[in-house]
Amino acid sequence: MTTRRRFLQALPALPAALGGGFARARTLPDKPIHLVVAASPGTTIDNAARFVAEPLSQSLGVPVVVENRPGAGGALGSAAVARAPADGYTLLMTGVTHFSARYSGEAAATYDPLADFRAVARVCSAALAVVVPVKSPYRTLADLVNAMKARPGEIDYGSGGVGSTSHLCTVILNDLTRTRARHVPYRGNTQAVTDTVAGIVAFTCQGSGGVLPLIEAGRLRALAVTSARRWDALPDVPTGPECGIPGFEVASWMGVMAPARTPDAMVALVSDGLAGVARSPEFKAFCDKQSMFVELKEQREFQASLPEEDARWRRVAALVKQG
Repeated sequence: MTTRRRFLQALPALPAALGGGFARARTLPDKPIHLVVAASPGTTIDNAARFVAEPLSQSLGVPVVVENRPGAGGALGSAAVARAPADGYTLLMTGVTHFSARYSGEAAATYDPLADFRAVARVCSAALAVVVPVKSPYRTLADLVNAMKARPGEIDYGSGGVGSTSHLCTVILNDLTRTRARHVPYRGNTQAVTDTVAGIVAFTCQGSGGVLPLIEAGRLRALAVTSARRWDALPDVPTGPECGIPGFEVASWMGVMAPARTPDAMVALVSDGLAGVARSPEFKAFCDKQSMFVELKEQREFQASLPEEDARWRRVAALVKQG
């Protein structure tokens, strides 16, 4: 029996004294919810959104439809949701690009990452892998760093766009190693990965969803991962600090946001549903397989963390402007 059907059957028995609780229950959604993903299909965050959509749909009793809105490093998806009606039926699945693309991206002026949104829930996080074509001369991260030092500004890398996590990961790498590489931004991460496989660009930094199958197929080589520990799926690939670069740890959380004026009751219902998904053994198994980490922050905790995220990615964006 669905949540919605149970709710409808219980309505006659609910006393008027329930007050605010009854008002919240009456807001159960009655039409599909659109979950906008600010990234290309097949990326790590897209995979997470598509996994979450089915159990969330079962919890809420209405379809949850995933829509990809890649471009401008993630800013296009955020901007689209900022303009959507604040009724709870259009939500955003995003990560650090929600902030980073606002400050260093090409579509920076179209939304305010704090004022135009409210948190719903944060469910997981994922680091990136620095990958090169399988025929690349770079066998280790040290090889790549040495090449960037020897040929400053000449080694090409691809990203999902200006301000994307894949872009800023290399910005951070260059800052820590005092090197320079030439940025080739794409409309989304999928094309950046495709051109890395083809050797059109020398390397890219990407989440597990977009590169693990290609690493396993022998088409890409991983030089390092940007998490605090090695990935179970890539046990022989070292972390940044293990490669001699202290502080090279870049991870992106993944969470759901809503337009700023979305009603409290709708936000609470979706947050509760997402929390149930995040606590499930099935989601844990999914994250393990994707080299991701369950990282649940419900509405209040997630909302409280946003100003710090905003400040952090403002600082990183300043590195981009420094060149």
